[in-house]
Amino acid sequence: MYKKAICVLFMTTLLFNLSLSAKSKTSKDTPGTAIFVMAEDTHIQIDTKNIFCQLDEINLNIKVPQIKGLSDKKFQSHLNKTFLEQAQKAKKNALYTAKEYNKDILKDHLTPVKFEYISTFSVIEAPRPYLVLGFLEYQYSGGAHGISYQKYINLRTTDNKILQLKDLFTEGTDYKTLINTEIKEQIQQRQIKGEYFFPGSQGFTSIKEDQAYYINNLGNLVIVFNIYEIAPYAAGIVEFSIPKEKLGDTLY
Repeated sequence: MYKKAICVLFMTTLLFNLSLSAKSKTSKDTPGTAIFVMAEDTHIQIDTKNIFCQLDEINLNIKVPQIKGLSDKKFQSHLNKTFLEQAQKAKKNALYTAKEYNKDILKDHLTPVKFEYISTFSVIEAPRPYLVLGFLEYQYSGGAHGISYQKYINLRTTDNKILQLKDLFTEGTDYKTLINTEIKEQIQQRQIKGEYFFPGSQGFTSIKEDQAYYINNLGNLVIVFNIYEIAPYAAGIVEFSIPKEKLGDTLY
């Protein structure tokens, strides 16, 4: 029961699902300050709203982005609303799981576990016209250490579109093969230097359709793997930076 409860917490609070379909809920959030203005698009600004609570079972702190200055105000409003709704959903799930888990623990006369759930975001410096947000979720639900999970949103401001990895490439490009080849080469180089990756089917085989990635300040593509995806916990979140020159004219 205890192990199952921890897994439910992890699976039901994984950052923000941009389906833009969640229903609105009342939020006990507090406004923050503007944390970023795009260097070249000074009209785009990101504010922070904070959702937090401290209970016997859990400490929870969620920072939620609220974007201002996009050209499509309807899209901007919908996106900001979704950020808030998903944050409230994550809060609800985390509180419920922590309480239920500790209820079972107390029935067995064991020591309660103080859960921790933290979700924050940052703005990744990227070239125009991209606005990149990185979301980091951390949770502790007992054991030797907590677990972190990283996700990114890559938004093209010219047409207000959230880009999946495939959207960066011209139609018909076998982008998976291009990226897979580069990652495998980098893994081999890093293994020579002493880094450890899971072998065979447990390790890296291919990027996914919904692969985590971001565009960095040089315009390079950075592929991201979360803890335990292709390497042990000690490796942390693993990144592979692929220079845009290696992808040639396949990029938009």
